[in-house]
Amino acid sequence: MFNYKKIAVVGCCGSGKSTFSKQLAEITGLPIYHLDNIYWQPDKSHLNKRDFIKQQKKILKRNNWIIDGNYGKTMKYRVKRSDLVYFFDLPADICIKGVLSREKNRDDIACELEPDQELIDFIKNYSAKTRPNVINLFNKYKNVKVIMFMSHSEVDDYLNNLRSEYENH
Repeated sequence: MFNYKKIAVVGCCGSGKSTFSKQLAEITGLPIYHLDNIYWQPDKSHLNKRDFIKQQKKILKRNNWIIDGNYGKTMKYRVKRSDLVYFFDLPADICIKGVLSREKNRDDIACELEPDQELIDFIKNYSAKTRPNVINLFNKYKNVKVIMFMSHSEVDDYLNNLRSEYENH
């Protein structure tokens, strides 16, 4: 049975983290927190780093959670306190497609943000610039289990297996 209570979902923008997190929350009954909903305000402004960290630390004190979001500068707080981390390590072209095909009025972000060149460039450079830092965090916190997804079919298979496990118990 699924015994994890503190879960972080990380990876490149557009990789499918939020969609996965919602489905994981439905299956497990764990509460979900989308970092985009905490960071971004309805008027497209955002929290300063100190308040953003403070909000995350409040969540991290709870007994169970799924926290969806990358935010590399604060990722260490989540990884360090997680039982399990899901890492979405998908190719850049898949992530760009994911960002460009996002639905409007999403419930995982407080405002509507259009993809811009800065975001596309971040995605293109994620594997070379950001991914190594994420892997370094996993190496630093070896007690945390990491499940890595490299394709959407791996994600779908995993969720289907988890659903079956829950339905049979």
